[in-house]
Amino acid sequence: MGHYVVRAVDSGNIQRSPTFQAVFSYMFSKSADLPFKIIFDSGGIDVDNIMSNCTPATKKLNIIDAGLYYDVIHGENKSIAFDLVSKWHGNGDDKIPEKEKIIITRVYSEIKTEVHTVQMKNRNAALIEAGIPEKFLPGMRIPFKHEKSLMLVLPVEKSVGQKVQDYYKNLKNTTLNKNMKMPIIMIYGDLAGVEPLKDELKGGLDTARKQVKYFMDTRHKAIKEITKILSNAITVR
Repeated sequence: MGHYVVRAVDSGNIQRSPTFQAVFSYMFSKSADLPFKIIFDSGGIDVDNIMSNCTPATKKLNIIDAGLYYDVIHGENKSIAFDLVSKWHGNGDDKIPEKEKIIITRVYSEIKTEVHTVQMKNRNAALIEAGIPEKFLPGMRIPFKHEKSLMLVLPVEKSVGQKVQDYYKNLKNTTLNKNMKMPIIMIYGDLAGVEPLKDELKGGLDTARKQVKYFMDTRHKAIKEITKILSNAITVR
């Protein structure tokens, strides 16, 4: 095999996992110190649901709330968004009436890309500030999918890790994938010896800077552990 893939995974592949990809691709992809070629990339475990507007109403409300924060909701949708957030933000999905969920979904579907784009721009600005060249800046909303060269999956937090485990459980249950070799799955914070990086939808450039700092500060410990894990896995295989 010519290379091994290490993939960070979050929910929407907008802020945290692409930040990992940019930092590690720039710092280590061409490192002569690594014993083998590693490609660092990223994906979002919920991207398909996000794009089809199938996430829970509570998640949609979080994005609508962020849209108000970033002032990207305009016209009639703005007053509707204020009303929805004031009434239902912070409530459980089961507490929101179906009639209101329909309105939430409509507003969400119309403003989610504007919110995600602002978040991506802040992420990229923070990466450039940290010295990451523009050519290493990823896009956004890439769905998590398995591939043969994927050796190590690094969910950014436990809830994402559980969804990755469920993804592989479902994949292994299909006839075509019964003999598939699963990648190693490990929470990035456990790998690097730090707390998981929680999702923060607001905060602008300050939030983006904090996320960049998280991966910059932990990269040396993380790359040692990544190399060790891959070396052991390759020996076993």
